[in-house]
Amino acid sequence: MDNLFIELAAVMAGAGIIAFLLRFLKQPSIIAYIVTGLIIGQLGLVNIHNGEIFHGLGEIGITLLLFMVGLEMDISQLKRISKTAIITGLVQVIFTGVAGFGLLSLLGFEFVTALYISIAISFSSTIIAVKLLSEKKDLQSLYGKIVVGILLVQAVLAIFILVLLSSSNAVSGSPFAGFNLSGQLVLTLGKTFMLGVAIVWLSKYVFPRVIKSIEKSEELILLFALAWSLGIAALFSLPIIGFNAAIAGFVAGLSLANSGIQHKIGSRIQPLRDFFIIIFFIVLGASLSLTNISDAIIPALIITGFVLIIKPLITSLSLSILGYKPRIGFMSGASIAHISEFGLLITSAGLAAGYVNETDVTVVALVRILTIAAATYGILYASKIYKYVQPLFNYLDFSNTKKDNELIKSPPANHIIIIGAHRLGSHILDSLSVPAEEIVIIDFNPDVVHHYEKLGYTAICGDIADQYIQEVSNLKKARLIISTIPDLADNMATFEFIKRQKKKIKIIMTAQDEDEAQVLYDLGADYVLVQHIIGSLHLAGVIEANQNPNALKKLKERHLKSLRAHDHH
Repeated sequence: MDNLFIELAAVMAGAGIIAFLLRFLKQPSIIAYIVTGLIIGQLGLVNIHNGEIFHGLGEIGITLLLFMVGLEMDISQLKRISKTAIITGLVQVIFTGVAGFGLLSLLGFEFVTALYISIAISFSSTIIAVKLLSEKKDLQSLYGKIVVGILLVQAVLAIFILVLLSSSNAVSGSPFAGFNLSGQLVLTLGKTFMLGVAIVWLSKYVFPRVIKSIEKSEELILLFALAWSLGIAALFSLPIIGFNAAIAGFVAGLSLANSGIQHKIGSRIQPLRDFFIIIFFIVLGASLSLTNISDAIIPALIITGFVLIIKPLITSLSLSILGYKPRIGFMSGASIAHISEFGLLITSAGLAAGYVNETDVTVVALVRILTIAAATYGILYASKIYKYVQPLFNYLDFSNTKKDNELIKSPPANHIIIIGAHRLGSHILDSLSVPAEEIVIIDFNPDVVHHYEKLGYTAICGDIADQYIQEVSNLKKARLIISTIPDLADNMATFEFIKRQKKKIKIIMTAQDEDEAQVLYDLGADYVLVQHIIGSLHLAGVIEANQNPNALKKLKERHLKSLRAHDHH
């Protein structure tokens, strides 16, 4: 136990030091954790590569990560993009697999080896995409939901492929191989269906009563959430069931998504999740074996380039054909330009069967590390990258249906544009005494857009930095623009567009801090909201202007009215 304590302390200290150093270079934290694992693993300072305890802690992190994703989802939301996710997920895996097999054959890999590796590189990592989209706060955006749907489809498909591979290897040479294989698949499907029915029944009839009795106790909420998420993951991962524990965690979270206390659960789970996820990425870095790296480096670099280019391209093309605008396709494609943990499991199955050698496993491991490192930047800076590649992706705009902005009404001239209508934007809308016909709402969350469409507003799903969104919102003819999004890049893009129009438009922006506020004022903003400042200024103004004892009472009544209106959203 003493050794474990020392090793864990050394690992966390190393991760902290490297993360601190890379922060000065403005590098993402995931890179720091992977580099930590790589250094510690290669120097042999900690037995992290073979340590079952570290791997177990990492598995808990993955499970809690996907549990929280499930908490933030809604079955009705998944239904909206289920067709898109299924089609795009299958098309991406199939075409990437076929193209990858061709590339590997050209690189000189044997037929069966090329088959195993091409399947391995076809799948993308749910953990990586979800972690980075969470950091960007884009999980609830349209493209974020599409990405999660695609990855869930891929995860289910990968599980069945692993069942196929393990079953075929186990019964290799048997005249009853086909029968045993199909029987194993049917058995897996049957067990999964029965567990799904049980979870639905529990979430519908049992959990409401349990939640009602514990909702006032923060400690019991935490214990209940941990017991449910980890318990379901452990149950699904038993050999008799053989399902993936992390995906089971997602299902456990999904069953509590409409519990009414999902936000409380999420806030309590998040610190634990972050701790365990750090360990997961450190273990991931340590998993890279430098054995035979001289033989593996060239094919690994070529395959890495293939994954970073072909996967996003296939995804973008698929979504364009389905009717989505190029920007949604690019953002979605950038989010899956890496390979999954399933890739290592598939190559491990090939190694056990004798079809894949140690060098091949090193190739796949190296590709995984390289694609994750590259995709980290691709996901976090996708909006900036898209500005440079937009002319190329405009050729992928095949659809006239504009599914990402259905039922857009022609906005009037001399109107007000609200950019971001979820929290601050919703309160602004409640306070404005302006007819809905004179307001255009732009939001990245499709559920927010649907809500305001029902209320009679012109609501557009998209990003104000997208030229298409600027055009359909009639931005150049607006009289007032209010941006509640504290994203400096998007706000600067709005200024650039307005500057080209050479027209005076009143602009109110939101900034994260005083430095960004100064940048926006220098660009020409009429007013900049910095929430922690505007709140104190407002309160000071109320107190100074209203010395009578009823001033705060009136302010409170107005605030409560606004909160009640927000709850209905």
